[in-house]
Amino acid sequence: MDVRIRPAEARDRTLLMNLFNLYQNELGAYCEDFGSIDENGYFAVRTVDDILPFGDGVFPYIILTDGAPCGLIMVTDARYALPGCNWCFQELYLIRAARGRGIAQAAASLAMNGRPGRWCLSVYRRNQPARAFWERLIAARGTECEERPGEDDMLDLTFTAKEGSL
Repeated sequence: MDVRIRPAEARDRTLLMNLFNLYQNELGAYCEDFGSIDENGYFAVRTVDDILPFGDGVFPYIILTDGAPCGLIMVTDARYALPGCNWCFQELYLIRAARGRGIAQAAASLAMNGRPGRWCLSVYRRNQPARAFWERLIAARGTECEERPGEDDMLDLTFTAKEGSL
């Protein structure tokens, strides 16, 4: 199985909208923000509008397995990270059929390549599958994960990624 990430482009707007919609539907189990849809069936179209056009420290990627899209991952630089962090995982989503096969781990590692330093992410406290995923990924990199209460129902995780350990 070949896992790659490629930078999202303007031509990916519809794909991103659909992936974010699937993602936000799942987040509805942990967050009331995604309790209703608009007249077109979307939870938050502005999510994609906010990251298009790309740049200014926002790096969205399409996750591909064997050349076919199966998810998204978005990294931001220090401007959008917790204080003291260089990078932040803002989003990571895989369609259900792609889960449990190491694809998310591979995509996260690819996104971290060339970006050593302090990383952060926030996860809903009640989202045990996501918490377990990130804790496993961070532990596999040989670094300790620091947990702190975040805003609302979130838990902030921080860790250090060294070049070559990704």
